[in-house]
Amino acid sequence: MPQGAGKFYFAGETAEKLDDRELNNRDLQVIMLAETLLIFLMLAVLTRSLKMPLYMVGTIILSFLAALGLGVFLSDALFGIDEISTRVPLYSFVFLVALGIDYNIILVSRFMEERNAHSLQKAVELAVAKTGSVISSAGIILAATFAVLMTQPVEILFVFGFIMAVGIFIDTFFVRGLLLPALLVWLEKDRKRAEDKSL
Repeated sequence: MPQGAGKFYFAGETAEKLDDRELNNRDLQVIMLAETLLIFLMLAVLTRSLKMPLYMVGTIILSFLAALGLGVFLSDALFGIDEISTRVPLYSFVFLVALGIDYNIILVSRFMEERNAHSLQKAVELAVAKTGSVISSAGIILAATFAVLMTQPVEILFVFGFIMAVGIFIDTFFVRGLLLPALLVWLEKDRKRAEDKSL
């Protein structure tokens, strides 16, 4: 800066909103990265694999993005809320990932048990059938629990509760019921063929 030049400082509500948004964006990046890496490492230890955690973490991230996008769209279309708090994506990510990983572990653990005695496709079918009722029941109850926040007169709680309910339904019935089983059948197929050839 040239000698004698002054400095500009900005204050007021607009400057505070900008600072808050930049701080929140940084927090979101740091927390998303840290939580994702920690969950991946935990799943790698649990499954003793590197491929399985990739499927599980990948579906969780997709579920969160779908829930956030659909939740924001429906909040505007159904309730006339055309903007959300900068904190909602952060809170939603933390809760949806934490809850989604539980359902992933239930399904994949059962799949790995059934895989010891059955073919790939049969193991996936049995895993989905045996865990479906538990995951579906837990998802419905949990979605209803977060939907209770929509009764509050605070907009941020209303939107957060709605996005969480949408995300849990997506995670319960689409990701765990269709996407993850399809990925297991599709991406684990080469492994099965290799095992068959070795026999």
